[in-house]
Amino acid sequence: MNRFKTISIVMIVVAVLAIWILQKDHSAVHLQWRILIAAGGSVLSGVLAYFLLQKDIEHVDSKPDK
Repeated sequence: MNRFKTISIVMIVVAVLAIWILQKDHSAVHLQWRILIAAGGSVLSGVLAYFLLQKDIEHVDSKPDK
C-alpha cells in the first residue's frame, strides 16, 4: 500500500505543477486543454512511477564469492 501512496503523491505534484506552469507561461491555451494536458502528464507519471518503484527482492544478484 505504501507504493500506491507514493504514486498518488507523485501524480498530484505533477498535476499541480503542470497546471501552474501552463497558467503562468501558456495562458493563451484554453482551460479545458490545460486540464487535459495536466491530467495526461499526471497519468503518465503515475504509470512510470508504478513500474520504476517495483520491489524485486527475488531478482537481486547475490554477492560474488572471492
